Amino acid sequence: MSSDGGPTRFLILGGFLGAGKTTLAVNLAKAMKDQHDRSVAIITNDQGDVLVDTEYTKDSGFNVQEVLGGCFCANFDEFVHNARSLVSMGRPDVIIAEPIGTSTNILASVVAPLKSLYPDEFDVAPLCVVVDCLRALSHLDGGGSEGLIPSHQLKEAEVVILSKADRVNQDQMSRIREEIVRTVPEADIIETSSLDLRNMGAIMDMALSDRKSDKLPVGDENKRFAFEKARLGWYSSTYRIRSGDRVDMYSLITETMKAVAQEYEPRSIAHVKMVLSSESAAAKMSLVQESMQVDGIHGSRYFTGEGRMVLNARVESPPVKLETVMRRIVAEMAEKHSLDLENETESCFSPRPESPSHYLFE
Repeated sequence: MSSDGGPTRFLILGGFLGAGKTTLAVNLAKAMKDQHDRSVAIITNDQGDVLVDTEYTKDSGFNVQEVLGGCFCANFDEFVHNARSLVSMGRPDVIIAEPIGTSTNILASVVAPLKSLYPDEFDVAPLCVVVDCLRALSHLDGGGSEGLIPSHQLKEAEVVILSKADRVNQDQMSRIREEIVRTVPEADIIETSSLDLRNMGAIMDMALSDRKSDKLPVGDENKRFAFEKARLGWYSSTYRIRSGDRVDMYSLITETMKAVAQEYEPRSIAHVKMVLSSESAAAKMSLVQESMQVDGIHGSRYFTGEGRMVLNARVESPPVKLETVMRRIVAEMAEKHSLDLENETESCFSPRPESPSHYLFE
């Protein structure tokens, strides 16, 4: 239950890898807290066992739970357990949940079961799908590598949130909106940007309103998306960092992202993200195709002593090659910046087909 004793408001932010879901979730949570005095918790999700998004959310000051090793849909009971844990810990007014960027059939496998099985505990807002304006534009121009997954995600949307709106001009935005309307005419469209936070109030109003998800899930054969998911290598690692010299976190992360971009064609890079944190500072950066973006810097950009590094890479690459490339890049960065690294965890694989725990559709 929320702090007022009623059902906890649930906002699900879907969308493809690198669309900006986590940055939006954190910015939205901050705005709800600062402007409406609403408490917010966040649930993150990943195929692997270590998640940059979780570290970034914690560094931003929010309670967070994570569902690892597969989509919410395939781990629905754990998903609900984590939501209940957040409620018992802090009674948040809103829980923002961010499924894996390759998740499909969210209406049938997550939204509908929540509404059907837990109506007294959770009040589910309209399903939001975050769309990267730059990637949408590339797709419209015929130069993108988008496939079945982003198209299916868009068709499920009740609200389409166009992220990185500051990166396109008015004519380009008009073309994107026309395509969105053609694909999902009944959905609301809201433009936003992590840079200027435009229309954050409109997103908050929708999230905090009484409006509920009411779109009927049709259901789509999950096997259709298996090949597209299997093309990606998923690399994750964590390191303890020690340095006697002052470390420039911004330079270290930027150089790491550039090194990955030099190894792979832009169309192959679905999403690479990295966070560095210490007691006094934290920084996160993302790479999508050829576009780098600073997602957040807390405190100073420098630290001395001990810190932690988390690195996630989702790239169209055989896992063995991706692991070799990422290990070499990390070693080169450590040598260049005089870092003593202690590897804590590392994994690299291609996702296996998933079966939803619950699947409700008309």
